Amino acid sequence: MIAARWLAGLVRRRPVEMMGAAVATAIAFAFLACLGAFIGDSRAHMTERALASLPVDWQIQATSGTSLATVDAAAKKLPHVRAVVDVQYVAVPALETNINGTHRTTGRAFVVALPTAYSNEFPNTLRVLVGKPAGPQLLQQTAANLGAAPGSAVIVHTPAGKPAIVVTAGVSDLLTADSFFQTVGVAAGAGPSAPPDNVLLVPPADFPRLAAGGEVIRQVHVSFDRSWLPSDPGKAFNAEVQARNHFESQLTGAALVGDNAEVSLSSAREDGLYAQLLILLLGIPGVILAAVITALVVAVRADRRRREMSLVRMRGMPVRTVVGLLAVESAVVAGVGVALGYGLARLAAHWAFGSSHVPTLWLGVAAGVAVVLSLVSHLAPVRSLLRAGAAAQPGRAIAPAIASGRPWPLRFGLDVILLAVAGLIFWLTARGGYQVVVAPEGLATTSVNYAALLAPACAWPGLALFVWRCVDFVLGRRRGRPTGDGHELVVATVRRRRRLISRSAVGLTVALAVTLSTAVFTATYRTQSRLDVALTVGADVAVKEPPSAHVSPSFGDRLAQVPGVQAVAPQQHRFAYVGADLQDLYGVDPANIAKATPLRNSFVPGTTINQALLDLRRTPDGVLLAAETLHDYQLHKGDTIRLRLQTGAQQRYTPITFHVIGNVKEWPTAPKDSFIVANAAYIAQVTGSNDVGLFLVKTNNPRATAHRIQPIVAPMGASVDDIASARSRVTTASGLAATDLSGLSRLQLGFGLILAVAMFALALLLAVLDRRRALVLLAALGATTRQRGRFLAAEARAVLVGGVIGGVVVGSAIAYLLVKVLTGIFDPAPDHATIPWGYLSLLMGLTVVTASAIVAVMGRLASRAGLSTLREL
Repeated sequence: MIAARWLAGLVRRRPVEMMGAAVATAIAFAFLACLGAFIGDSRAHMTERALASLPVDWQIQATSGTSLATVDAAAKKLPHVRAVVDVQYVAVPALETNINGTHRTTGRAFVVALPTAYSNEFPNTLRVLVGKPAGPQLLQQTAANLGAAPGSAVIVHTPAGKPAIVVTAGVSDLLTADSFFQTVGVAAGAGPSAPPDNVLLVPPADFPRLAAGGEVIRQVHVSFDRSWLPSDPGKAFNAEVQARNHFESQLTGAALVGDNAEVSLSSAREDGLYAQLLILLLGIPGVILAAVITALVVAVRADRRRREMSLVRMRGMPVRTVVGLLAVESAVVAGVGVALGYGLARLAAHWAFGSSHVPTLWLGVAAGVAVVLSLVSHLAPVRSLLRAGAAAQPGRAIAPAIASGRPWPLRFGLDVILLAVAGLIFWLTARGGYQVVVAPEGLATTSVNYAALLAPACAWPGLALFVWRCVDFVLGRRRGRPTGDGHELVVATVRRRRRLISRSAVGLTVALAVTLSTAVFTATYRTQSRLDVALTVGADVAVKEPPSAHVSPSFGDRLAQVPGVQAVAPQQHRFAYVGADLQDLYGVDPANIAKATPLRNSFVPGTTINQALLDLRRTPDGVLLAAETLHDYQLHKGDTIRLRLQTGAQQRYTPITFHVIGNVKEWPTAPKDSFIVANAAYIAQVTGSNDVGLFLVKTNNPRATAHRIQPIVAPMGASVDDIASARSRVTTASGLAATDLSGLSRLQLGFGLILAVAMFALALLLAVLDRRRALVLLAALGATTRQRGRFLAAEARAVLVGGVIGGVVVGSAIAYLLVKVLTGIFDPAPDHATIPWGYLSLLMGLTVVTASAIVAVMGRLASRAGLSTLREL
């Protein structure tokens, strides 16, 4: 009964205060629930995305003495099986052609028996570039080595020593060559690091005469219906490993399984852990900030609440009853907040993620946090009055003393200790290579090196306390000279209240730092994600010419006239022998390549990309080599190297002299293993051909530009790709594409804007209310509105300047730590952080406008000196 009357009185007399607390609770509830929705959404389709570009799940290889039919029959009995195709291949000593009097011979090659149904059962594995799909096919690189085309006669030197002639029907590209020729049954990394250079695909009927006398590799390629796998990549990885082990145990050594799905899921589980870390490092500070906002809303009425509790205690109400009233009030506020927050969460989830679904589990977690938060925030301001004997001293509750001096963390130097620990841990983490996620090769478990997270965890409170120390130091040293207009009194008041001002400035610092660090990190993430896909595609738009086409660089002038195209750069794609190793060779125009495709300093370790391109421009015969090539052949900058390139009309491999000018780690469209970057003009000069294999196009609208280019290049058989279309299907260099942060970014930045402005508004509002007695007394003594406003404006400026400077410094430091500690996500690492200037300008502008509004409006209202106000004070 008492609780009902109490609530009715609060609703009637304090509706705005109760609704404010409920709205703050709703924001905290909605943010936490939406964070849970992102966790569920990011993991729900991670397994599906990891396996989307994987056409062959298992390559089951029959062991010696086991027939392929036995393995095939066992594979067809597997649960969830979708397709089963038999494949055989054998190594042969060489392939040979004699075309128009030109004799060419390859080194060791592979002949593969590939059924016609293979490309139908396993889409996106084989792409016919020229010729017919039915009949023998040469892979693109092999055709270039032999100078062969559809209809060419290829002599196969069989293992038995008897030559056999095969007439090719076409030239194809085996898109899964890396996994197709893997060595099944050896430890990860023990097999060849690259697929074979020379491959001939033949129908199964032609295979026996070509494989006679050789050791035939017999495999059954299998794909599954993956709907049975858990959506969580870690659980899916474990299920996949268990299914494979069970199958191998049933065959009792008759076959070994090359598990491509396991490899893909192994990377996905690592990406999943990075996604969890992103949520932890980006989301948890936002949740804590939302909780602080809720506590501040309740603290706005803390003085009035202390007076009310003191009066009811003086009238003899037991502590148990007082606690019960506060608990009921907090429950009602939490209930209203949860109801409002549920609707807000659904709206925010729909806006951020495109779906309004919020997992029930996270709704329950958010509701529990909201109830606890409401209870604590209601009880904390009056906890001292609930102790025995507190009612005998009501004056302390009515007129609390202004806190002075430094808080205990600053007196004991906790900020310096925390920053020293953060710096030490960061140094140790940097020395160890930032291995925050550990996924040992061949093991079915991944782990998080949580010690690496201690750097940002210690830096957050350390930097916040250090800002408090700096603001307190600056305000404590301020002195005002007597000017006759009360300036010295304003300065003295600010100096006396510096602890409260410093606390408010730290609150604004943390709010801005959370938002700024999230904005910078997510902007950097988006930039690197775009770069990651662009490395695979080549640029915003890439026009790839077929091997038979002879297109000169001047065709780029025509592409440059297409609406939306900002820059075009041609890129040659050839092959060159480094010793016995055949590598991809990319010929570029060093003066223009950077205009069309994103290049980073991390592409060329030890120098900058601008310097590397300048060296390439100054050294026509210069080459950039991969670190592996430099190491294997003991080469250094300035050394001479002779590469064998196809030259002249007969396309014979001829040694050409080059000079090493540096190291290259990444390049658009280049493979992850060794490759070469050289000067296109020099290559055209020494080979007698300036044919372009790829045109790289820069544009602001990749999809639309690609559609405009397609009709222009279609007659020559060229293909057009763009990063907008490729993002969902390409296998990128790192796991950036696996975790889409756009939803979390919108969520964090939207709520962050609200929370940062709310934090500042509440901090100033608390300062105004805390000075209410002084303002009313000044008004009663005849002080003008302008004179009273100077006190508030001085405090607001101190809070604003200290909070903004501190927020920028702390936010920048935390963003730097996040990028460095989570550097395993970025491949290649970013040269610098990306700063979203538009969003940050909006944030700072709203903060300044909020300060002006609070000082102008609330200051005037708080300093009213009516009789009722004087009696209340």
